[in-house]
Amino acid sequence: MFPEHKGRISNKKNQTLHCRDSVGCPPHIDSSREQSAIAPANPPRLVLDYQQAQPQARTQQTAHSPLLALNAALNLRSGGDFLPISPSFPSICRPLPFYLNSGSTSVGGVFPSSQVATLVKRYADTEIWWHTSYHQPVARRSRKMLISDKEPEKKFPAKPKRVLMVNEQRSFQVMMKAILINLGISNITSANNAEEARRRCQKGTFDIYLIDYDLGVGENGRQLLESLKNQNLIPPQSVVIMVSGDSSRAMVLSALEAEPDEYLMKPFSQEQFAFRLKRALARRQALTPIFTALADSNWPALITVSAALAQTHPRFANYCRCIQAETYLKLEQAQDARDLMRQLLAGQENSWARLILGKACNSLGLHEEAVGHLQTTLKNTPLMVEAHRWLAESMLALGNTERAQQELKRAVDISPQSVLLARRLAEVCLIRHDYAQAKEVLLSLIELSRNSIHCTPHYLGAYIQALTLYSLNSNDSHQIPHLQKQVNAALSRLRDSLMMSEFNYPAFEQICQARVQIALGEPLKGKRMLYRANQHWLDDQANPSPALLGETALALYQLGEFEYADSLQSLLAANPDTLLTICIQTALDDRSAQEQRQRYEELNNLGTNAYQAGELEQALTHFREALRRVPANTVAALNKIQVLLLLMPNSQKSLQLRAECKATVEELDGIPLNPTQQERFHALRQEFDKLN
Repeated sequence: MFPEHKGRISNKKNQTLHCRDSVGCPPHIDSSREQSAIAPANPPRLVLDYQQAQPQARTQQTAHSPLLALNAALNLRSGGDFLPISPSFPSICRPLPFYLNSGSTSVGGVFPSSQVATLVKRYADTEIWWHTSYHQPVARRSRKMLISDKEPEKKFPAKPKRVLMVNEQRSFQVMMKAILINLGISNITSANNAEEARRRCQKGTFDIYLIDYDLGVGENGRQLLESLKNQNLIPPQSVVIMVSGDSSRAMVLSALEAEPDEYLMKPFSQEQFAFRLKRALARRQALTPIFTALADSNWPALITVSAALAQTHPRFANYCRCIQAETYLKLEQAQDARDLMRQLLAGQENSWARLILGKACNSLGLHEEAVGHLQTTLKNTPLMVEAHRWLAESMLALGNTERAQQELKRAVDISPQSVLLARRLAEVCLIRHDYAQAKEVLLSLIELSRNSIHCTPHYLGAYIQALTLYSLNSNDSHQIPHLQKQVNAALSRLRDSLMMSEFNYPAFEQICQARVQIALGEPLKGKRMLYRANQHWLDDQANPSPALLGETALALYQLGEFEYADSLQSLLAANPDTLLTICIQTALDDRSAQEQRQRYEELNNLGTNAYQAGELEQALTHFREALRRVPANTVAALNKIQVLLLLMPNSQKSLQLRAECKATVEELDGIPLNPTQQERFHALRQEFDKLN
């Protein structure tokens, strides 16, 4: 606890210390009781030591913040009349210095001017004197505020800056407003959450975006920044500063993935903030042509301005050349990118340049050389997750899928909040048929992508695919019964995010439940649910729902409707998605699925050949066996009905065949089949009714 000091604080020579900068007192102080003070000829600095809780006189070049000193001396923790203080970062603002003295009441320190009167009233019995530099003796004061002869330096004398501050904590907003005002920035707009910030950005633009990572419920700061950039709501000349109170590696890397101009850890001082802001503004101003070309996706112009700025701004030369090389890669000019980066690295080592060189070599098919460059990058910068990712891509190209999965796993362990890394890891796990890890990664991916621009139903579809294949290929008999519960839990996580979009969530949910029923051994029930969920676009295949199309194809392959699923491939090609493509390929490559399809096709072909040869009994046997293998296959069912209709009039087992035909017709009755199948079924149904 810090004691209250009655009377003035003096040094060892009993000389009074004081501060003269921008002094004054509020109107309620009686000026007739004002006193003068005499400064020593060579006064030392006075430091109120936060740890020892005792004022000491020391000669130092740097002292603790006066605001921290008063906070300590008055034994105040936070929240009251002035801002919370952390001893780790004592100087958090640069408010108006003042000095008040009336009789036995003196308060000295550094505070925002609006707080002076309040503090004097509340702490009238406490006298604190603070000295930061040598001053002349102080004369008697008048009631009105006296301004120092020297005007304070204006930090940003140019065009007034407009600031958008996104933070849910009122205390932080107050502190940052004080800091910004002290830096000469008064046009400040506040938003308490991501949705409010988005609305304000839609109405106007700002020069500085100050975004807190933790915004409470809903989107976090990284997701908000990604959304604003995706909607082009941040001008290319504007500066984005992200702040966070979480210093964990995962949180820092997650924030940096959104590419803000600066990242600040709380608490921070005014000097730190001013330095970072000045640096970011200078960088944006110098490189405005680059950021403008990036925002416009004008790649040829980006190459031109990057090359020019590398010559005119030596300070940013490496950055400009790396941007130029990245643009070459976008334009599939990998050789130009390789040459440029080799030229840069000949002068000095640069991890970003080495990474781009590895990417260029990988694009050129020089995978062994790419591995060497990427391993060098990781040796110099072990936490560069992008190097792990591209090393995995090179390993995949070399056919080493196991090493590729290991590298991606390391990258995800370093940056577990990265959606893109988790997605690529899930894809490689599915390629390697590692369904156990795939389902775990996809489950985390569903959570990571919620409330973000990366949210897509494909993650849930892939999760169901991994769950189903893991259940079917594992020796654990308890996996299938738990499938329903796991799928329902995943659906509930994405429900709110998908319901707010234009996506047809009810139909998607029904498709997912149909896939569960198929996996649980109820293919006919699953088939009815699947076809009814897709009835709204089956009638008009010219405009299918891209989001539902892939999940329907996966369900059809799982159901055994191979012919129908294959017919959707041309529609899927119009809206390619890497994860979805891999999921479909995984379904086709799965060993049990391949065996099932191969046997079905053999039986169906045998039945067709027997039918064409007039061997109806033999054809019926083959079609029955095909349906036993894939009970929900519509083609085999229609073939069976067609043979039964021919056998019924002349067979001694007419009643048995009639009952079998009726049961098969009823299985298809009421299901909204695709137009070709529906037309054939309608004709067979009419023929069956005539025979009855």
